[in-house]
Amino acid sequence: MMIDIAYQHQGFGELALRKCLDYIASKPFGQSNKVALTCNKDNSIALHLYYKFGFRETGNEDENEIELALLL
Repeated sequence: MMIDIAYQHQGFGELALRKCLDYIASKPFGQSNKVALTCNKDNSIALHLYYKFGFRETGNEDENEIELALLL
């Protein structure tokens, strides 16, 4: 997910992530309580947002991407 540069720093990323997590928490894909994603390890703005929501690094990496996970 990306927010167009014209709309960054306006809270849309936080709003979009909250909406996505609320949808996932409604269990449309089954009973899993874990959400995992990857992020470029140099993207400090996105990482800050994910950490703010409770995502934590899993220790898995692939090239420049790190995996983060959140338990709902």
